[in-house]
Amino acid sequence: MNDNKGSFKRSPKTTGKESTNESAPAALRFLFIISLWLITGAVIVFLFILPQRLNGALDTLHEVKGSITSLFRFCDDWNFLLLTALFSISVIVYTLNDKVLQKYLPNGQRGFYSEGMIWTFRNLANLIVFFFEVGLFCLILTHSVTTPSIYSSIDELPKTKYHILLLGTSKFIDPIGKKKHENLYYKARIASVVELYKSGRVKSILISGDRTGDYNEPEDMKKDLIKAGIKEKLISEDFDGFRTFDSILRMRQELQGNETVLIVSQYFHLERAIYLARQKGMDAEGYAAKGSMTLSMIQREFLAKPRIILDIYLLNTQVNGVAAHPRRKVSFAKAGDLFILFVVAVSIIGAGRMTRNLLEF
Repeated sequence: MNDNKGSFKRSPKTTGKESTNESAPAALRFLFIISLWLITGAVIVFLFILPQRLNGALDTLHEVKGSITSLFRFCDDWNFLLLTALFSISVIVYTLNDKVLQKYLPNGQRGFYSEGMIWTFRNLANLIVFFFEVGLFCLILTHSVTTPSIYSSIDELPKTKYHILLLGTSKFIDPIGKKKHENLYYKARIASVVELYKSGRVKSILISGDRTGDYNEPEDMKKDLIKAGIKEKLISEDFDGFRTFDSILRMRQELQGNETVLIVSQYFHLERAIYLARQKGMDAEGYAAKGSMTLSMIQREFLAKPRIILDIYLLNTQVNGVAAHPRRKVSFAKAGDLFILFVVAVSIIGAGRMTRNLLEF
């Protein structure tokens, strides 16, 4: 009598873990559990250990919410469209980075929490890599576009009169403290404007900078320019130049027609200023004052140049006292708009297909 036990195969029993994996990605379950722990810990801390700090924490959350909401208050249809496309492309780039990082931090056969911690560490590393990629892209973009329009010598500059925009900076390194050290950037910018004036290339000068209490960048610069022999009637001041963005838009409001503006600052600052001015419809060039980049300046520019890209293309940032741009609308009747919508839709689909891979370990 033949024994058929050897040919009989039992179907594998479906485990709870496998069915859970099919219904929810492992990373989402891990993040959900960690979030519960964090929320529980925060509730215990605020209710039982630091009850007096609860109102302060809630106020901080309301402030953060208000700040985020205010960022998008000027956005129009095209800004939201670009935001969607940028987010989708970012997911795609982030996923490609993750595939590379998996070679160095691979998934294994460890326990659920061990795998979750490795996944978390890999994504933190991915965020750092992505941050540097974005910063590097913005640095290359502004540098490549503006370099041909920045002059470092008076002999290179065309012999014509310009409207000068002098970007403000503090006269001293520590203007409020007891020890006041001379700011070499300030000194070099003043010297550059004086050089332009003596060579006959100045039509007018707008000094744009910060004025807060006794701290007054435009007034300090104006006094030093007059002391150097420049006529006071050529100089005007903008006391609301808290950011380069503000200074550029106020200068655009001062200009009439398509007159060329010559921006004076250090070379690394001019790249950002000229790029912004041209994107706002100005005919802008730059005259570089002496001054090399310090470590703090490198950090500042690495953060400031992506911010300029956000202000121009994604947030439609406005400046108080300057006429607002009309809000643009996407039209389904225009072939160009439909093509852009198609590209955005494709990027969203591509990002969606890749997202599943990011949420598994």
